[in-house]
Amino acid sequence: YRDKHELVLRRHAEQPNAMWQSDHTLLDILVVGTDGKPVRPWLTTILDDCSRAICGYTVFLGAPSAMNTALALRQAIWHKTDPAWPMCGLPDVLYVDHGSDFTSDQLAHTAVDLHIRLIHSTVARPQGRGKIERFFSTVNTELLTTLPGHLAPGVRNPHPVLDLTSLDTAVGEFISSYNQRTHSSINTSPKAAWIG
Repeated sequence: YRDKHELVLRRHAEQPNAMWQSDHTLLDILVVGTDGKPVRPWLTTILDDCSRAICGYTVFLGAPSAMNTALALRQAIWHKTDPAWPMCGLPDVLYVDHGSDFTSDQLAHTAVDLHIRLIHSTVARPQGRGKIERFFSTVNTELLTTLPGHLAPGVRNPHPVLDLTSLDTAVGEFISSYNQRTHSSINTSPKAAWIG
């Protein structure tokens, strides 16, 4: 039954900041680590469910943690210095998976303090997080393929050139562009949908 009717049961927010999704992905790129060795970075993203706008993110080395999630959430909540990135505020709901950082006491206490309902997706059912997973796919196919160190299929040892700061800058510029271009699912830009 669930497999047949999954599309009917998908979550959808009716207005901006009603529900944000957050998740992490291991990026398909090698960067120069702090010790000078190649390392794969992670990306944590906060996405507004209604508008598909990226409200906050963080790029980091090492495993996902409650601290990295908190940094992305802080950026999502606060006003940005860039007027082209107006997304901010507090969501009613933060929709996440069952990663240890998302089930941590730190995130639970933060959610209580900020009056955010924390909802965990069903275990082993990624369909409910399709919007954020689609964004990660877009980052991998549209941004990372243009950068040195990309882990393309069939390439064994790409030479990393970028450091974490350079990658963070590239991701930030990509998100700025992503938020301002027309999204095929909503027929407007995420920024315009969020403002509207």
